[in-house]
Amino acid sequence: MKSSTVLRAGSAIALTALGGCVERKMMIRSDPPGALITLDGVDTGLSTPAEIPFDFGGTRAVTLTAPGKRVLETTAKLEDPWYAYFPLDVGAEFLWPGTIRDFQTFDYKLEGYEPLDRSAIPELRKRLDEVKLRAAGYRAGGSEGPGAAPTPPAPSETPPKK
Repeated sequence: MKSSTVLRAGSAIALTALGGCVERKMMIRSDPPGALITLDGVDTGLSTPAEIPFDFGGTRAVTLTAPGKRVLETTAKLEDPWYAYFPLDVGAEFLWPGTIRDFQTFDYKLEGYEPLDRSAIPELRKRLDEVKLRAAGYRAGGSEGPGAAPTPPAPSETPPKK
């Protein structure tokens, strides 16, 4: 009786040890490579191309940043494979003798900045001054909202004293 119990326990442990596993990774690539990756608002510390493990499917927020390129904020839809649904997941996780790999690749293209048109600088400065005046109005109003914007200082007619 004791030997059959030990044999059963040993068989159960052996079957568990022989059980498979599922390895799920997402590959994020960019053109040009070397962009820093932020996933769901958390800096991963990785740069493209990178393999990132994941546990569950779903939509993930991806942000890529690279010098001289526009910040790319997008999503990656991780699809659940057929073996991720009950009751197949039990077989894939515990009973399958090998490793099942789920590898999903996402490719992104980063856009460069447009060159600055020097003839637009006066208009841009005018718009910047307008924004500064509106900001001063909000600061002057405090918690009540925008107040009267302070008037710009008038030029003094008397020369400053030396």
